[in-house]
Amino acid sequence: MVKTATAQRVVLIEAGSPGLNIYSHVAMGRGVPLLATVLGNQGFQVAAFVEDISGQDSIAWDVVASADVVGFSAITCTLTRTAELVRETRHHNPGATIVMGGPEPTCAPQRAFEAGADYVILGEAEFSLPEFLRALHDDPAAIREVPGIVWRQDGELRFGPPPRQLTADEISELPLIDMTLVHQAEKRTVGLVWRSRGCPERCEFCEVHEIWPRYTLRDEQTSVEELLRCQEEGVGGSFLIDDNSAANKPSFKRFLEGAIARGAARPLTLQLRADAFFDKHGRLDKELLRLLRDLSPVTTVCVGVESAENSDLAAIGKRTTAEVTARALAAVRKYGLLVHGMFIAFGSDTAETLKRNGEFARKYVTSLQYLFEAPLPGTKSTARHEDAGRVLFHDIPELKYVDGMHVAIRPEHMAACQMQEIVTAEYRKFYSRVRIVRAFVNGLFVRHRRLGPGIRRYLKSLPLRRRVREWAWLHLEFKFAPWAVLRVGRERVTAFLKDAEYLMYLRRLDG
Repeated sequence: MVKTATAQRVVLIEAGSPGLNIYSHVAMGRGVPLLATVLGNQGFQVAAFVEDISGQDSIAWDVVASADVVGFSAITCTLTRTAELVRETRHHNPGATIVMGGPEPTCAPQRAFEAGADYVILGEAEFSLPEFLRALHDDPAAIREVPGIVWRQDGELRFGPPPRQLTADEISELPLIDMTLVHQAEKRTVGLVWRSRGCPERCEFCEVHEIWPRYTLRDEQTSVEELLRCQEEGVGGSFLIDDNSAANKPSFKRFLEGAIARGAARPLTLQLRADAFFDKHGRLDKELLRLLRDLSPVTTVCVGVESAENSDLAAIGKRTTAEVTARALAAVRKYGLLVHGMFIAFGSDTAETLKRNGEFARKYVTSLQYLFEAPLPGTKSTARHEDAGRVLFHDIPELKYVDGMHVAIRPEHMAACQMQEIVTAEYRKFYSRVRIVRAFVNGLFVRHRRLGPGIRRYLKSLPLRRRVREWAWLHLEFKFAPWAVLRVGRERVTAFLKDAEYLMYLRRLDG
């Protein structure tokens, strides 16, 4: 990338997740750490704050006060907190230029300006943000030529050239993330790894293809290097943040093979479709299952089940069936992998469908994420719900409820509070004490494995005493992983149900 002599001071901020939800316990950040690295490599003076890592109220306002530009990355449910931080930024640094980006501003730029932005950058920002900063410093008139730039003039939004999506070569050349630029990065609990952007699927409730119209792959070995760097830095495990890891299965397998060959030995979590576990002839892809098993002591596969009701799957364009998903998940668990099942309570669901999803989850998945359909901006399903007047939350202070943990679309067949109660009951059944005890006994007497070749290679590189200690821990980690995720899941669900924000939301529904 091009070096710059500009001494602009830039602060990047990623607001924390609201209350307790599925995002708040994953301390790794999203786009800000990479953007900070890109800017730092180009000579900008940059500091980054990710509240999900360092905690709320951890931003050093003296650093913000000295910045020329403050950038915010937001998803829909964090826009509430982002708007609060923008106001605080204006208080400490009235002259700073504020620019916003990320999924929410990309799909709903008007709301970003309502939250206090001076400019919005649509889509990917690794090239457009440095270009914007240079234009702001050297030639403000050139800002309007930055790809993806949006500004407000005479009360209306003005759009510059369309956003430019990076090519495969360009994303492969992006640097590995430098976490030293992130405030209190040592508090992160998960390493961030990625190898693709976008998704070739076109599910109607999902905004991924609105942000990245084209599915683009990164060089596999660069992602392997990133995974091993997280391991060397001592992070407990890593999350491969691709929305659909196996969308290009040959490339995905090369990544897995490369990681195993290099001695990857820490837990890994990744996301893919259930039908990825079959080949083009409909047979189980045992090679993929073996690679995932051998990759780490505990591999967690996050699968978008969405629903056990085939009519739901057809309505959202999922292009699979509950029967195919059940067959895949049974095979995945037989190979010793953990399955994090992601379900959605759709606005059109009946009480029977909601309960059937819970039964399916208890039979086929290791951990449960049962979210309510969220009105994410820019999607076809949100447009339909808006036309029908079923979207419950529009104003920025209320967007914190659009996090999947709260009913945000008025159900068609029941009251919103009833849907919330049914899904909460399914959470309680899934994370029951009986299931937790059963998982512990199973780990004690049944669950075992032979360590994969990559892990054995890693152990051989260690001194004898540490090798024995690590060997024992890796076996224990595998044996009791299902018990651990159930126990932690119960703690998180219990905490969520007692959270002040949740109780306030319930009163809002009752009202």
